[in-house]
Formats: sequence, structure tokens, C-alpha cells
Amino acid sequence: MQNHLFQLDNEGGLSLQQQLKQKLINAIADGFYPAGTRMPSSRKLADQLGVARNTVVHTFAALVDEGYLESRERSGYYVCEAPQPVRLASQAQAQAPQRDWQPYLKRRLPATPARSYPDNWHKYPYPFIDGQFDPSLFPTQPWRECSRLSLSVDAIHEWASDGANRDDPLLVEEIRTKVLPRRGIQAEPEEILITLGSQQALYLLMQLFADESSLIAMEEPGFPGMRQLVQLQGSRLALVDVDPKGIEVDSLPAGVDLLYVTPSHQVPTAVTLSMGRREALLARAEAEDFLIFEDDYESESNFVGQPHPALKSLDKHDRVLYFSSFSKVLAPGLRLGYLVGPAPLIAQARALRSQILRHPPSNNQRTMGLFLSLGHYDTMMRKINQQLAERWQELREALNHYLPTAIVTSRTVGGSSCWIQGPSELGSQELANEAAKRGILLEPVQRFFGDPRTPQNALRLGVSSIPTEQIRPGIAALAELYWSLSEAPRPQWQEAQGERLDAASLPKQLGNCEFIGRTVFGDPYRIRLYPDGTMEGWEGRRDERSDQGQWWIEGDRWFRQWHNWSYGEVAGYQIVLEHNRILWFRDGTLVDSAFFSRLS
Repeated sequence: MQNHLFQLDNEGGLSLQQQLKQKLINAIADGFYPAGTRMPSSRKLADQLGVARNTVVHTFAALVDEGYLESRERSGYYVCEAPQPVRLASQAQAQAPQRDWQPYLKRRLPATPARSYPDNWHKYPYPFIDGQFDPSLFPTQPWRECSRLSLSVDAIHEWASDGANRDDPLLVEEIRTKVLPRRGIQAEPEEILITLGSQQALYLLMQLFADESSLIAMEEPGFPGMRQLVQLQGSRLALVDVDPKGIEVDSLPAGVDLLYVTPSHQVPTAVTLSMGRREALLARAEAEDFLIFEDDYESESNFVGQPHPALKSLDKHDRVLYFSSFSKVLAPGLRLGYLVGPAPLIAQARALRSQILRHPPSNNQRTMGLFLSLGHYDTMMRKINQQLAERWQELREALNHYLPTAIVTSRTVGGSSCWIQGPSELGSQELANEAAKRGILLEPVQRFFGDPRTPQNALRLGVSSIPTEQIRPGIAALAELYWSLSEAPRPQWQEAQGERLDAASLPKQLGNCEFIGRTVFGDPYRIRLYPDGTMEGWEGRRDERSDQGQWWIEGDRWFRQWHNWSYGEVAGYQIVLEHNRILWFRDGTLVDSAFFSRLS
């Protein structure tokens, strides 16, 4: 008996009986137990494994039923004389030289940019990464229910038959009547194609519309998979800059044939394409006769205001081909998405898809259709958005609290990540490497750039895989590391120019004043101090967020405590007034500044 073959895991996903059966089948198939070999007794094997004898007895019985073992009266169990094929490499195969296949390849695919975090990312305490599976957000019980329903006899008869290249009608109808209307899109069943995620939809479109003569435009920075497809087709590529309002429409070059864009939450900066630019983009597409591939990434993850309508819903001239995915919100391993376009195009895409695979697995399609029809998807989206909104807000709070003068980031209205830019001397890769040693996973952004002159001071922080309670300590640890690596001198109290306020001047200057500044996200804030020691604060372009608190003087320091902001903690500062600016110093080091004015 090969002991190492039979290490059973009490905490594994399979039962002990299933594990034992699996290992015995592998042992027989690999030749450890040749035909005719007598198996150990059920009692002996049970004692060796520390399991109940019935576990072994039932396993042997199952292997007899499946033709791996035979039972001989009063003798025991033996490996069948005609077992499953043995998986042993032939001598000829073992001695064959390794062939160089490169000369045979007619097309060489571009290398896939490696992701910047390890496979065991879930073992790190602070995984600020995006796009990974969070078990706490997955609707396990509802998904199991829908999987069970999809395995009913009637359901199996529906999806198990050869449906040629047709998709599951229930899933198509649910997308048509429940998912697309939320994005302002109306479509008929023949205008919808189910895909293996957004990537397959994009691949099909590129195969149908792009060749060596095509000029393809996309956002810079942008989705690496799109650049790979452009290279695969041999098309020309134009990179168009992104600013806080999304892709710079005026910077699109002349002669574009296709434009790939992520307007809801741009990949990777998470900014949203403004309504003005959406309208300008559609007008230019019509005037210059080019098509738009709309990847509706994270369209439902808006935490400030309502999401903008999809480009497709605003399109009056059939210029926009729309696609999205369930994989991002439900589970990356699900690989289910959908493509929406005119019926003749969808027919062509369906025919092309059938040359790769007839359709995504029908049982998965039916399970997803049931998940939508029974209302589980809506419930899940409410839960996910609530959790992501909490994490997103916690990240904003932590960055403002620990790194207010060190970084800036794009103003966003939601999404599962934020784009951070530090001072020019910041080396994001070095910071990420050192952070990983401290249990903090960051994502440098070089892979999102097509231009080799990639900025080295940018990072992307994701919140889809980190619990809310880990965000603050993670950012605190990151801030400590950042300042230890930073070569830029931090302004000190002793070197400050301007009026240094002391116990006598602090009440006079701050007793009735207002501070106006910006958060690291670019949102404006106002803080008013009143003579009675109370204060009020507003944040956002429309004062969307507000708080109240108290302030007081102790010695030469100004103290404040908000009810909710800054974690409701007491903080004390040394204050310098420099013309019309106020500078806050903590432990002699500058931590923030704002415009200062006296209230009448």
C-alpha cells in the first residue's frame, strides 16, 4: 500500500468517501495497482486511514459497480482484469527529443501581461487588488438553488439536446427584459449573443471588423487585452489620452475605423465618461463614419448619483456595438457575458462563434437565466454595491487621513478600484515590492499602458477583495512604508514661512473662519469654525457629505474632533498662516493645507 496516495483531508470540499474513491481510481489508472492485484481489507484500510470501516466498504462497492474492482467470494476485492487504461508514457515518448515548434507557427500571439500579484493573494492581510473572487459576496445558496433547478429532468431535456449554435432562451429573455433596460437599451432576442465573458465578445468583433488596414483607437491607459487583439489582427493602433472626464474625444485622430471605450468606469482609472463627451463622441462617429465598441465595465457600481445611460442607449445611428459580462460582479470563473448589436451582425458573430465553440455551456446559461428570473441577481447587486460602497468610502477616508499631501487620485463616482498618482520620484514597482513583504498587495499599472514611456508613479488600489475592516490598517501601513521610502523632503514646522500661531493667536485667528481645500480625490471641501468651539464641514461639488464637530486650544496646538470624519478621532496640530493659506503640522511635519479666510 502506498501510504502517500491516501492522505485524506477532513476539511476538503469532497467527502472522505469521495476522496478515497478518487485516490483509488488514480492509483489503478497510474499502474500502482495492476490488474489482478488484491486490495487490502476494508478493516485494514479503514484503520490505516483513521476512517469508519463503512466508508471503505461503500467505496469498494462503488468501484465494483463502475468496473474498477471485482469482488471474489471469501477472498476480497481485486483490480479487474480489464481496468481503465493505464496512464504511462511509452518508452518512445519518453525518449523523443523536444521539438522546436516555432518554425511551424504561422501566427505568434502577443505575450499576455502578467498580473502583478501572486496566486496566493488571499493569504495576504491587505490585498488591494481588483477583479478577484470574494467568497463573502458570492450568493452561494441562491446559486446552488438555481443549479439544482437547472438539473431537473425537464430542464436537462431542454439544455442537454443539440441546439446547434442557439443560446438558452431563458437567459436571453432575462437579459433583454431585465438587464439591458437598466442601461436604457432595448433589444430583440435575435440582437443578443451569449459569450464567454467580455473578452470573447471583443475577440469576435475584432475578427469581424478589423484587419491590417484598420486604424483602431482606444484609451490610454486602457485594457491590455484590447491592445493584444489589435496586435493579433495586425491593425494600426492609436492611443487616446484619458482625463477626469474620460477619453479626450477631441484628441481622436482622423481616419479612425473603430474605437474601443469603457465609458461607465474606465479601465483602469475608473473615471466616468461625461454626458457631454458621450454626445460629442456619438456625433463624431456619425460624422467620420467609425464604429464604437462599448465595454460596459462596472456599469452598476455607482455610489455617488445615478449611472449615466449607456452609449448604446444614446446611439441613433447604429454606431455602437455593446457588450458586458456577469463574470465581473458574480465570479470571474463563471465566464458569461453578452453582445448586443443589429440582428445581421449578431448572426455573423454567432456563425463565427460556432467555429470556436457552438455556444457557452448550456447548463451554465440555464443556471444564470434562473438566477436572473428568480430575482437573485437584483438581490446580489444590492448586497455587492452596499459592500463595495462601504469599502470605497473607507478607502477614500483612509487615503485622506494618512496620505493627504502625498498623492492625488482621479475623481470617481464608484467602481471597485481607484487610480493613484504620487510624486514624480515615486517608484510604484519598488513600493509594491516592499509592500508585499509587509502583507500589502498593490497593483502597479505599467501593463495598462501601450506607450513605453509609462509613468512610474501610478498605482491602482482595488477594494473588491479586501474586507472593510482591513482597509484602514492597510493604508496606515502603506503610508508608513511610503514615507520611509520617499526621497522628497517633507516640509517641517521649523522651516515654515508665515505666521506661526500660538496659544494667544490661535483663538483670535481661528475663532470665526473658513477653510477651503480639496481631498485626494479632487473633491472640494469647506470647513467653518465658530467662536463657540463648534465646527461644520461639507465635502463634494454639491456638498453631498457633511459632518459636525468641536475644536479647542491646548497650549500652542489646535485640536479638533469630528463626529464621523477622520474616524471621529481627536487630532492636534501646529498651525501656520501663510498669506491666504493655512498649513497643518503634526509632530512637526506638514500633513495638509487649504485656503483660509475670515468670516464676516
